[in-house]
Amino acid sequence: MSGRLRTVVYTPRTNLPTLEADLYDGSDVITLVWLGRRHIAGIEPGRQLVARGRVAVRDDRKVIYNPYYELEASR
Repeated sequence: MSGRLRTVVYTPRTNLPTLEADLYDGSDVITLVWLGRRHIAGIEPGRQLVARGRVAVRDDRKVIYNPYYELEASR
């Protein structure tokens, strides 16, 4: 899926910190979740990227855990 990151949120959890980002492709939103990460260089609101991975459903939302991603060049 290719799109723009709308939000990026660090969620401190007792067992495992997570970094979550909502990726919007113009028609739908998918949440990207990196387990055990507090920050990833280049993952910031407004950034274009392509993400790949297995889609799961959590709380009626589409999610990809630990996605493979490629940052697109800034415009």
